[in-house]
Amino acid sequence: MDFWSFLASTLLLGIQEAAPLVLAAIGFTLIFRLNGFINVAFSESITIGAFIGVALNSLGWNIYVSMIPSAIAGGVLSVLSYLAFYRPALQRGVGKGEMIILSVGVSYLLRHLIKIIWGNDTLFYNSPGTQSIKVLGVGVTNLNMVAIGLIIVTAVAITLFMYRTSYGEKMRALADNEDLAKSSGVNPLATSVLIWFVAGLAAGVAGAFIGMRLFVSAYIGWDQILIIIMVTIVGGIGSVKGAIIAAFCVGIVQMGIALQLNTYYAIIALLIAFILALKFRKEKV
Repeated sequence: MDFWSFLASTLLLGIQEAAPLVLAAIGFTLIFRLNGFINVAFSESITIGAFIGVALNSLGWNIYVSMIPSAIAGGVLSVLSYLAFYRPALQRGVGKGEMIILSVGVSYLLRHLIKIIWGNDTLFYNSPGTQSIKVLGVGVTNLNMVAIGLIIVTAVAITLFMYRTSYGEKMRALADNEDLAKSSGVNPLATSVLIWFVAGLAAGVAGAFIGMRLFVSAYIGWDQILIIIMVTIVGGIGSVKGAIIAAFCVGIVQMGIALQLNTYYAIIALLIAFILALKFRKEKV
């Protein structure tokens, strides 16, 4: 493979790899910025999005149209978990460390509820009309290209919503200073529910895309949560823009290493980069 072919493959396949990670990182970051804890159960909003999408697709729904209920399902599950588990704990003053432990338990509970409904089977999307096409000399499918476009549009829409609308301003105000936001007339419950719903929407679409590209199982979200946490930290805790940039960089670098060496080396390189990023941040502070 010559240099230009390698570069084209790295960029295109890296963007394809990073696309669902971008959305997941946005959703995860929104929750962290609002409540200040790592929500491990975010993984199950990804999983439910994948399962709803593949279930509707098996009933004859268009693969792209099925993304809409996938997104809504992820948003609803996110809000329900917030209202049922996290909000009561936060109101009682539970510490951040305990909240992380709680989120692990919630993740375990939701994952097994999903397994009760769908079982342990591995499911696959039915994608008729899928064609292989050449983009910059790299072989990809028309399905992946359209899905990448939809994900980028969704990521841009969420970012604009966060930084260019009054609702986004309220959400950021509540995350930055709850007392000040309340005094400015922000309804903390309604705004928190909105943030958790938007975060879940992002997770649901990410899950549908991952399921389309690979397969759907009860562990599809759990398998992604570590890299989502890493990307969020590298991008800057609480920074939506940082999470987007970090996700794209991770996808492209990981793909470049995987094409030259091996997927396992790419994972090791990502872990080393994560450690270096943490060390650099600590030294800056």
